[in-house]
Amino acid sequence: MKNKIALYGDAEKLNQVEDVLSKYLNENDIPFEIHRISDSGQFLREFLLKDDYMLFMMNEKGILRYLLKIYKNFDRHTTRYAYGKLKFPLTQTELKKHMLEAVKSSHTCPYGVYAAKNAKMSQLIQHSDIECIYKEKNKSIFYLSSGETMEVPDSLSGILTELDANYFIKCSKGFIVNFFNIEQVSDDYKTLIMKSGVEIPMSRIGQKNFFKSLSLSITGVNAFNY
Repeated sequence: MKNKIALYGDAEKLNQVEDVLSKYLNENDIPFEIHRISDSGQFLREFLLKDDYMLFMMNEKGILRYLLKIYKNFDRHTTRYAYGKLKFPLTQTELKKHMLEAVKSSHTCPYGVYAAKNAKMSQLIQHSDIECIYKEKNKSIFYLSSGETMEVPDSLSGILTELDANYFIKCSKGFIVNFFNIEQVSDDYKTLIMKSGVEIPMSRIGQKNFFKSLSLSITGVNAFNY
């Protein structure tokens, strides 16, 4: 499935916007189609009424505005629109920042609990409270949004089977993160900064997992072949 994007406005300025969008999406293996919309009436017919475009960007009077359709919590029944302004000329850094902010403001971690148990205690941990889980020697450690930690003897692969892999992603060897608790991604895509400020390394495979979750957040479907 390709993500349909509509562009409207001054042709010369849209050439710059399209170049940045195309590079950004291609580098992250996100399939897409870009369509130029010629007038406001066509926008109403093809974007609002057909309801199959995921992103609309308009450049008018030197201001670049966007409207992004987001599927809430990866289902295709509940949607909302995020909108805002972008600086022109558009940069990948600006684009990445706004897309992630739009998803973060639209989603909450789906409710669920993980039954964590070690030799000393048992604890039910809400999914929304989990920032990351990391491997340390022969144990796995839950790092919670409160700053507390919980050690368990379970393997990361075993833990992941009990979580929803759509939003708990393996970002690098020895680390699982909660997609909804990511605050920022470094410009080189090598580091995730969580809401608590904790920085976690991200591998090349981890980058693919991150963008798969981002695609699911926006389109409601896995647009990748893995």
